[in-house]
Amino acid sequence: MRSSTYRFTEWTLSAVPGAEIRYYGKCLECFAQSTDAEVPDEAQLWCLKHAGLSRCTRYEVHAFQHFDARPTDSPAAVRPN
Repeated sequence: MRSSTYRFTEWTLSAVPGAEIRYYGKCLECFAQSTDAEVPDEAQLWCLKHAGLSRCTRYEVHAFQHFDARPTDSPAAVRPN
């Protein structure tokens, strides 16, 4: 018989230093998407250009940021500012 021990750990998310919020446009009809950009205007412009070329009419603009997940009891979980 084998016994197991489970350890429950709390986790924390920290934004990756220097990783800014990024944006991309996505067509909801043909599912094409732009490359990610630093400003939402570039993602929106891609949507308009794609509409002109494809005649697709439904879009989303997504914003995202990269994070690290670490156990809260880990010394690296809390980053100094």
